[in-house]
Amino acid sequence: MMLYKPSHPHSLLQDDQLFLLQRFPQDKWRMLPSFSGAAGWLGMHDSLRFGQGMLDHLGRQYLEQKLDWETFRQRLLHEAYLHYGHLDGHHRLEDDEHFPKMRLQQPKLASGFDLLENDHHQIAERLSEVDRDLLRLRQTQLQPSQQKWVEQLIDNIKQSGELLYRHLADEEDLVIPLLALQQEAN
Repeated sequence: MMLYKPSHPHSLLQDDQLFLLQRFPQDKWRMLPSFSGAAGWLGMHDSLRFGQGMLDHLGRQYLEQKLDWETFRQRLLHEAYLHYGHLDGHHRLEDDEHFPKMRLQQPKLASGFDLLENDHHQIAERLSEVDRDLLRLRQTQLQPSQQKWVEQLIDNIKQSGELLYRHLADEEDLVIPLLALQQEAN
């Protein structure tokens, strides 16, 4: 049996979920006839990476004392609500529309879609905690005793992002080759 490798070292995808990636490797995606459809998917993921990167950047800026409290608070709240709303809508669309259709088209990948949907649940749970903290942040005037709490919020956002980044890469390894296979069949 041939062993297939994911495109990144932190992948949770198993060998049997990567057979299409072997056939349609990441370095060939731009040349595929299906790339126009894949480009939309990848563009959406790039926008999610950008949103998460903005949150991580704001956290670092605040911890490095390059942003004052009020600027950090306002910008983080604004960017977080934009990013997390976008992320939630994206995952709902995948869970309700895209993944069920893809499961039917390629039943051998069902366990891969189970993994992605489980990621969606884990991300939603983490973001529920972050949302509670963001609500508190909205209502809080920073006191020196709360600095530890703010640092924990920044760390929670960062950890949520690490899960998101891994998930997006796994999803691309599963979905983009499937889009190529669909195009090839048409």
